[in-house]
Amino acid sequence: EYSRFVRRCNALLPSIQVIRQALVFKEVEGMSVSIIDSFPIPLCQPIRNFKSKVLGDYANVGYNATNGQYFYGCKCHALVSESGYVIDYTITPASMADRSMTEEVWSQFGTPTVLGDMGYLGQSLHDRLELKGIDLITPVRKNMKQKKILFPNFSKRRKVIERV
Repeated sequence: EYSRFVRRCNALLPSIQVIRQALVFKEVEGMSVSIIDSFPIPLCQPIRNFKSKVLGDYANVGYNATNGQYFYGCKCHALVSESGYVIDYTITPASMADRSMTEEVWSQFGTPTVLGDMGYLGQSLHDRLELKGIDLITPVRKNMKQKKILFPNFSKRRKVIERV
């Protein structure tokens, strides 16, 4: 019976979370670099953005710079190891900025060095993370006074999260 299956799955959730945390701690141990990024979770086609009522209390309209279009749904912010293992994640409304979720995603299993994309640019975020001992490495714009990235294979390492 399906309803019984759903109840059992819900009852197993705490056990699954404990097992996942143990696996994550094992993966994170000794790791110095992690990668952070976000991706959209659209709930309907763009034509229906303002008519959709799915997850109406939580989902909203956000912008996906990769596709250059607006979408209705949520956004997943993920922290991933260099080997592609998802360390931690959080789901937010689509309009939530990447920078605002950095500390929350990093907080439990974070590493001293985090690689991010252009969505994580911002001096205030860099300063806050620096106070916590986190080195956030992002690409720089042409008009920025910062030095070029001195992190070896930055682009190659960032591609790991794009495949997850």
